Amino acid sequence: MKTPKTERKIELEHKIFKTFEECHFQKSDISDEALFVLKMAEGSVVSLPLLAICREFDIDPESKDGDLISLIDKALNFINILRPGDNLPLEILTGEASWEVDEAHQAIAYNRITMQLVTWMSGSEELITDPDELMQIAEDPNTKKKINQAFDEVAEKLGIGKGNREEVVNLVHQVADELSYIETLRVRYRKILMVDRKLQELRRIYAHEKGILETVTQSIRLLDDAKKKFETTFEEVDANTGEIMSVLRNFTSQRQYIRAKRDDLYKRLRAWQPLIIQWEELELERGPLAVRLVKDTYQFLAPRFMKVKQWLLMTKMQDGIASGQNFKNEDDRMGALKGKMMQW
Repeated sequence: MKTPKTERKIELEHKIFKTFEECHFQKSDISDEALFVLKMAEGSVVSLPLLAICREFDIDPESKDGDLISLIDKALNFINILRPGDNLPLEILTGEASWEVDEAHQAIAYNRITMQLVTWMSGSEELITDPDELMQIAEDPNTKKKINQAFDEVAEKLGIGKGNREEVVNLVHQVADELSYIETLRVRYRKILMVDRKLQELRRIYAHEKGILETVTQSIRLLDDAKKKFETTFEEVDANTGEIMSVLRNFTSQRQYIRAKRDDLYKRLRAWQPLIIQWEELELERGPLAVRLVKDTYQFLAPRFMKVKQWLLMTKMQDGIASGQNFKNEDDRMGALKGKMMQW
């Protein structure tokens, strides 16, 4: 349940954030740094890293603007674009998620926890994450009877008392609410496995076309690294929430842990969404659409998983920002902007 009436608007005081009618904040696709994107009077669009703006105009990190800029940087992990006057997402304000899960994933999380309780009561706690298996076991009448018995035993172990079963039920539902986001993200991750399967098929289709085959093979190799990283995170969450009594006894700290993992997974999966949509629509056949998507996928994966990352420098140059304190004027429009900034 979301905390009601919790909001904080983006209201920056420095003149640079108020001068341009058309402006917004977003993340760089490559470097992941926060950008201030503004439209000049003559119609050109300029992207400026927020950190560079802070350096240029001596915006103190401890000031009101500095604090808010730090929050904007974090908020852009959950929202594509933020504009002056927009509200910051709940993740930044309360730790809750700003996105919803459906009843099916809530049920999966609840069944997972109750199954842990039943197996814990029998002396051999087991973690089941397969949704179909969970539903089948949970619907068994004998299982439902054991769940009620487990609630009574947990109440006694936690010092609540058997007569206060509802307190345990409420606690279990709170844990399930938090884990339901992980279950939703676990399902979303399977879309990446779909991308992998289609790439494997394209490797077969283009087996005799060396240029395309090389890009497909490199993409598959990089995708393997991406899969390992996701799977490691899910395994870590499962391991750290695998002892249900520990989770219930230490719910406050466990909630913080689950939310941190939730936000990390959400941020990483969110970056995949545009590619996933294209791969879902792709017909597996030889043609320019497949070749273009393979190249786009490689360009998406390379800066994230190559051992040597040259992409950051290239992006900074494209954004017109030097690595030092001053703006690098790649063209006359950046020069005009610099002149206006110096006047402020």
